[in-house]
Amino acid sequence: MMEVQKYLFEVIKSRISEQYRLVDVIENLLDVSVDSAYRRIRGEKELSFSEVQKICRHFHLSLDEIMNFNPASGVSFQYMPVDLAEQSSYMQYILRLSETLSGLAATKDGELFVTAQDIPFYHFLPHTELLFFKLYVWHDIINRERISFCEFCDRLDRDAIVSVYDKMFRDYMKIPSREIWTNQTPDTILRLLDFYAETGAFDNPETFALLLKQLTALLDTVNTYANSGYKDDKRQTPFLLYLCSVDLENNYMLARRGEHYACTIKLYTVNSVSTDNATLCGETAKWINHLILKSTLISGTASKECFRFFQTSKNKIEELIHKME
Repeated sequence: MMEVQKYLFEVIKSRISEQYRLVDVIENLLDVSVDSAYRRIRGEKELSFSEVQKICRHFHLSLDEIMNFNPASGVSFQYMPVDLAEQSSYMQYILRLSETLSGLAATKDGELFVTAQDIPFYHFLPHTELLFFKLYVWHDIINRERISFCEFCDRLDRDAIVSVYDKMFRDYMKIPSREIWTNQTPDTILRLLDFYAETGAFDNPETFALLLKQLTALLDTVNTYANSGYKDDKRQTPFLLYLCSVDLENNYMLARRGEHYACTIKLYTVNSVSTDNATLCGETAKWINHLILKSTLISGTASKECFRFFQTSKNKIEELIHKME
């Protein structure tokens, strides 16, 4: 049991911001004295089952994985259902994502690795209507409710959602990132826009024009990051963009906090599953590193390759505009 307890506290320590002490977190969470918290952390006092449950709930940990963390026993994932017919479930989902990003942003040696089968959602955060469009696609596929995009947006509590988006984007901008894209990465959102325009999802032609304008702005922003090799003007947050000729198969996000990794795998259009399992995260890190070796770095000095890639994507947007006209 003490080995399990030791593993539990290692996981917790990797999840809390560096500005907090582990002993203070445990003291407040379990409502025990500082000395009692220290004894639990050092393994001198065994946690009760109810205390383990409380810790797992608070940090969104899998009790199964904590109680049996032998890598050979399998992998446990965390998953939160999302139903856009009930906005509260989506708010819970993005608040949890925001909490994860916030912890990573507060870590001195945190880093984010992303394989982008389609454009990572972080880049959509400043472009509200474009991100709402992705939610609309998810809602249409899952619930098969034939309403227009504008009707769907009218149902959303824009202010509440955007406030979380803004916080997430500010945190993302603080995290050094390495992203692996392919020539087809921007095509997913373009195909969706094309399909839903063809099927009459947009009541107002100006709405479709706005979405394409925001997509152009999104690509221009990522192009700016890639050209400089940094997300910010002060050149404090590195951004490395790789172009890979190998099919990435899915969107994987690997968050590194020191020696600890957490892996998130995208599901469908919006949702995802995540795990701290050391074996799976280690294999994912190895796979991403091998992909990087097979990819071309188009950040920084590779300005010609970077320009060609983003210009090709913007040309596809122009073709879609002409098609709709």
